[in-house]
Amino acid sequence: MLGAESALSGTVTQGWVNASLRFSDPRREEVLAALDEGLAAEVHFQLRLYRRLQGRLAFLGDRLLAERRIAQTARYDRFAERYVIERQGRRVGEFSEPAAFLEAFCSLQEFPVGRLSGPPAAPTPSVAARHYLLGRVRLYPVRVVFPLSLITLFLPKLAVDSRWLEQEL
Repeated sequence: MLGAESALSGTVTQGWVNASLRFSDPRREEVLAALDEGLAAEVHFQLRLYRRLQGRLAFLGDRLLAERRIAQTARYDRFAERYVIERQGRRVGEFSEPAAFLEAFCSLQEFPVGRLSGPPAAPTPSVAARHYLLGRVRLYPVRVVFPLSLITLFLPKLAVDSRWLEQEL
């Protein structure tokens, strides 16, 4: 994954955690080539919100509070001459410029992940310090549909993964 960059950030607003995740990979040109050939591309975002356990129970591991998996699909609409991004069957963006499209396709902005455990009011610094986000991205330059998606188990080079990123809250 030479040259791949990714970034994760999280914000807390009234006890709710929102995450932004961005992935920049050299295989972006493969995405544009596939879309130009009439194929679709897909990107999967995985976000996890954890609370650190402290004291005598720390050996049990950290507690998973929420996990979100988000898939975005992209295609090129030749009639409108625009790149289209869909998430969960709904159109979330249209772009005429490839650079703007790639930036939007490979990023997730202020996505709600879950609620912090603790008091319902705004968390104190000590409560927020016990929480963290993990996130990663998997990019499929060419979207493979089921049952052909089973091929990815044997040909992992069909997709490119970011490493797990951690962000303290």
